[in-house]
Parts: sequence; C-alpha cells; structure tokens
Amino acid sequence: MSTERPSWRVVGPAERVVVPWANGGGTTAVVARVPDDDAWAWRLSLADVVEDGPFSSLPGVDRWIAVARGGRMELEVGDAPGAVRASLDPTADALEFSGDAATSCRVSDGPLVDVNLMLRRGVVTGRMSIVTLAAEDTVGLTDVQALVALSGRVRASVDDEHHELDGEVLDALIGTASASLVVRAHAPTRVALVRVAPA
Repeated sequence: MSTERPSWRVVGPAERVVVPWANGGGTTAVVARVPDDDAWAWRLSLADVVEDGPFSSLPGVDRWIAVARGGRMELEVGDAPGAVRASLDPTADALEFSGDAATSCRVSDGPLVDVNLMLRRGVVTGRMSIVTLAAEDTVGLTDVQALVALSGRVRASVDDEHHELDGEVLDALIGTASASLVVRAHAPTRVALVRVAPA
C-alpha cells in the first residue's frame, strides 16, 4: 500500500475546461475529472443555468448538485406519480439523485451557477456537502478529496501546505487522494466538500 503523500492544486477560472452538456443544451466548466479522460471515475464541474430544461441522461452515474450562487432551481427527478421534487437555492445543501432518472429543471429568481459531482456507479462512491463558516471560523475536515469555495475567502491547509481560495471566482482545491484539511474562513464563506472512495 502506497504511503505517498497526496498533492494538491488550486483550480481557478483559467484552469477549468468548458465542454458541452451531453444533451447539447448548454456547457459546463470541468473543475476536475479522475482519471483525466472520458472514462473518468468521478467528475466535478460548474455550470451556468439560465433557462428551464431537461438534464442530460447519464446512465450508471450517481449525481450530487448544489446551487453555488444566483437564483433557485426546482428539480423534478423521475417520472410521475413517483417523481421527487426539490427546490435548491444558495442556502440549501447538496441533493443526491441518479443520472439514470429523467430530470427536469425550472429556474426562478434569475440565472444561477450550480456545482455538480458525478460518480461512476460501481467504480467509486462519494458525496458532496455544503458547509457554512462565519468569519475567522476554523474547522478540521477529514477524508476530503476536493473543496470549492462558493463565497467568501478561505485558507485550506494540509500539513505545512497552505492554499488561498477565493469564492468570488469559485476557486477549487483538488487532491490526488483524500486527506484531512484545516479550513479557516477570512470572511463569511460557503464551501462545497467532496469525498470520494473506491466502491
């Protein structure tokens, strides 16, 4: 078993790769995909959502989604009468749903940016959660693979390595493996935490 220490990198706007949605209805900015090819096991991305419409069908993929900033999205997952309906805005936690399910989105209160985690079922498991911090809060977080600053400014530290993240531009910190982080907020902040493990 390797004891090599994980390495970390900050991914800002210049490093994100914009790709079309699978259904051609828009574009998404890829923050990370592991491995970095079309056979990824997990992928983290940001998308601008400006109008109502269906989500791409992604069989075999488990999904998590949260609103990073902007308005509200009303999601309907699955077919009636058993469809699940959820309302997400920047105060809500991330929602888990299946990429196999027919999913539609209605946008209200203006356009928004969402943050998406996709997990290849049977290859990896994981989750995304949203943490809110007050100015000067410091928290220790375990088993983190990635972190996205959704607002405010934070310093994320791994051992003696320190990284500054700006929520204004949705900076992300991506690790080559899961590790424990210490996160300190310089201002009121929301962060998306990503945890991934082999299935």
